[in-house]
Amino acid sequence: MKIRTVKYFASQGFKGVWRNGLMSLASIGTIASCLIIVGIFYCIAANVDYILKTLEETTGITVFYMGENTEENIKYVEDKLNDIEYIKEIIYISPQEALEKEKKEWGEYASLLDGLENDNPLPPSFEITLDDIRHQEYVVSKLNTIPDIEIRYLEEETKILIGFNNMIRIISLVLIVILGFIGIMLMENTIRLTVFIRKNEINIMKYIGATDWFIRWPFVVEGIVIGFIGSILPLTIIWFSYNFVTELIYEKNTFLQNILTFRTPEEIFKVLVPVSLVIGIGIGIIGSSISIRKYLKV
Repeated sequence: MKIRTVKYFASQGFKGVWRNGLMSLASIGTIASCLIIVGIFYCIAANVDYILKTLEETTGITVFYMGENTEENIKYVEDKLNDIEYIKEIIYISPQEALEKEKKEWGEYASLLDGLENDNPLPPSFEITLDDIRHQEYVVSKLNTIPDIEIRYLEEETKILIGFNNMIRIISLVLIVILGFIGIMLMENTIRLTVFIRKNEINIMKYIGATDWFIRWPFVVEGIVIGFIGSILPLTIIWFSYNFVTELIYEKNTFLQNILTFRTPEEIFKVLVPVSLVIGIGIGIIGSSISIRKYLKV
């Protein structure tokens, strides 16, 4: 394709955006609104998913062996644990190691635990890390078949987070479909107005031998420009809003800094930027292609 032809397509596309100012603004606003909502839900879903992964690495499941503490019994429980699917790592903690851990956690009051070395009441335990916290219920059901053990894990908290994460993903998908459809319809009307204004010119171009794609490209460029602007605006808004909101949460709830870690803006936008551009420009291309199709039938 010649450079002169590309320049013609680009200039006609930008002129179309300017010519239909109000309709172009309405299309940009619709796409931006769609992507702001999608972006907000993605930020929430990404952080909930990140918290779930953090739970996998930091909490997991603790199994206490309450039977007779013999080498054979501990080996039996360990073998049973190794037979369960979805367990990524098993760490054995002896009563002596558990006592040392408790002393560190008690800090200046650790002296209260002195004298327990010879009569240690703490049971041996296993710290279990899962490959995916969504398999927690399955693993727990298998653990319940092992005799003489007690299980501790964040049952309700994990269920709430998993349910919330699934709900956010479903809502995000539904919103993308609904708002995307609205965006395409509004984009179609915007481009259709440009096509209607230039319909006589298009007919003449068809009669003198212009190809469909030569006629179509300026309108496709117009859709791409509108889609691109409609994508950049929400990304800019979300970038500043995300930083503000996460800093505000930490500022108002300082105790959360040791419990929750949010994804950095860079991690969020590494995914959100290409997704937003694809959705925005895709809406522009689809809408412009639909609107001009019937005017090419001469």
